[in-house]
This record gives sequence, structure tokens and C-alpha cells, in this order.
Amino acid sequence: MSLVASNYADVESAPLNNTVIFHILRVESISKSKLNQLDEWKELVDPNNASVDRIKKNRMIREVNMDVELNTASPTSSTTVYKLLLRDGSGNFVYAYEQEPLRFLRSENTGTPMPIKLGGRLVVKKGAQISRGVLLLNHKNCEYKETHTADAALVTTLNEGVAAREMEILSNQLLL
Repeated sequence: MSLVASNYADVESAPLNNTVIFHILRVESISKSKLNQLDEWKELVDPNNASVDRIKKNRMIREVNMDVELNTASPTSSTTVYKLLLRDGSGNFVYAYEQEPLRFLRSENTGTPMPIKLGGRLVVKKGAQISRGVLLLNHKNCEYKETHTADAALVTTLNEGVAAREMEILSNQLLL
């Protein structure tokens, strides 16, 4: 099945008429400033070129246990809210927002500011709310199916060069 978001652009709220399978094309934090996100990507690509005067809520490191494996990804805060760009099997695009923290966006360690590997499948169930052409997601109305081998080309295309692409998108949005 498919979803044409523009059909719902003037509808304040409506339930999804059927279950739709989407590919996740982009995930964006709407809780952090775009400038802060750009700095995170720059720091990942070239730590020596990142802003050094950023203010962060970091704890002071007093002791390092060398026997414990380090987590290199920035921790995903439970207060972060994400906006997803989705595409259905018919090529229709739709944005989706979290109504509550979705576990699949917080459990994967990608080693980048991107919380998951792009190209994964997301099943949005019948009855999910659409408001002004945007899907509203919660743990009851969606199910993450991860990446599928049949989508290998899409997954590769979306994830190769993701840092450069995200920095370009954020720079354009900031008019830098």
C-alpha cells in the first residue's frame, strides 16, 4: 500500500487507512540546533577542525578503565525528538515525527550522530495518525524491521558519504 501525504495536507487529523511499509531515508534531530548538529558531524569527520569552544554537558573524566570497551558514538538522549523522512514502495515521500521516544532510534550504536543505519524498513500500522500530511509515530503504531538484504543497494547509497551529505544539508539550511 502507499500513502500520498499531499492528500492529507489540509486535514487536521486522520487515521491511516491501511498498513504501509516505508524505507527510512533520513533521520534528523529536532531537539538540537542545526549548528550544533553540524558541529557534531564536523567533529566526526575531522576532530581537529571542530569548534573547540562548544559548551557541552560532559562529565570530567577522572579515571579510565582500559579493560572496558569504549562507546565512540555520542549517546542518544531520551529527550531527543526525531523527524524521519520516509518513502513508501510507490515512491511517495512523507515526514514522520515521534510522539514519544521510539526505542529503535535509541538502541543502535552507529558511531555517528545518525541514530540508525539508513534504508531500514519501518512498518506503520493502520490507524496511525496523520496530521497535515505528517505521520505521528508511537511504539504502538510502528514497527522497525531494520535493513533487508533486498535493499542492499539503497542502504549502501544512503549510508556511503552520509557525513558529507548531512554537513551539506545542514550548511544549506543554515545558509553557510
